[in-house]
Amino acid sequence: MLLNDPEEQDLIHQSRRENHNIQRYQFKSIDKNAPVMDYDAPVSDADGGFQQETNNIFSNSFNEQNINSSLEKELIEKLLQKTDELSSSLAKMQIQVEKQQLDLEDRLALTKSDSYKDGLRDGEQKAKNEMLEEIQKEKQSLINAIIALDKSLKNSEEKLAEFEKELAQIAIDMAREVIVKEIEDNAQQVALSLAKALIGSIKDVAQMQLRVNTLDYPFLRENLELKNIQLEADDNISRGGVVISSNSGNIDGNIMSRFKILKQSVLENT
Repeated sequence: MLLNDPEEQDLIHQSRRENHNIQRYQFKSIDKNAPVMDYDAPVSDADGGFQQETNNIFSNSFNEQNINSSLEKELIEKLLQKTDELSSSLAKMQIQVEKQQLDLEDRLALTKSDSYKDGLRDGEQKAKNEMLEEIQKEKQSLINAIIALDKSLKNSEEKLAEFEKELAQIAIDMAREVIVKEIEDNAQQVALSLAKALIGSIKDVAQMQLRVNTLDYPFLRENLELKNIQLEADDNISRGGVVISSNSGNIDGNIMSRFKILKQSVLENT
């Protein structure tokens, strides 16, 4: 900047001067008696050097101001550039943060899904184990019931066997009573029927001896065919009974003896 340029000498631009009251500044001397300097009047050569030095000072001052202004503008531009770069970096960071957040949400969702699947599998396995345990309990209960039933059946069979023996004993006792009653009422007829049955079971015998109770003897003598038979009365033979003797052996047809044999056979088979 040169002070010789009329428009460059003033700090206020010419287009803005109408808004200001501008007057030339007059330097006052330190000496009270010194005359006031008129800057509009022509200067002498002695004063010309001072005027030139003053102009140089103002020129340097304006140059410094312009330099400072240029530095300030450059600094502001750099700050704006840094601000733009920072804003761009912040935007990129924001995008990256949002991307990481989305990625985190996806991972979280996947983790939840995996956890749900794991929980579902664990639940299914737990339910399966509980079901197997319940089935095992039911199976064991069924086995215990079968064992108890088998034991009960065995006890029932034992009791049934005892009951059958008791029934057989009762039946035998009842049969004995019937036989005794029949013998008392029809001893002669019983002896006759028994003698015929025993004689009919013996074959190829030339001679045999038939012994009956004394009270039954007359009835059998009259009603029994005595060919090759020797009939004898014997008080040792119970009424209704018959004993046959031959060369083939003896046959005890005593009713009570036969009853005892029958009773023993029945009780042994029950």
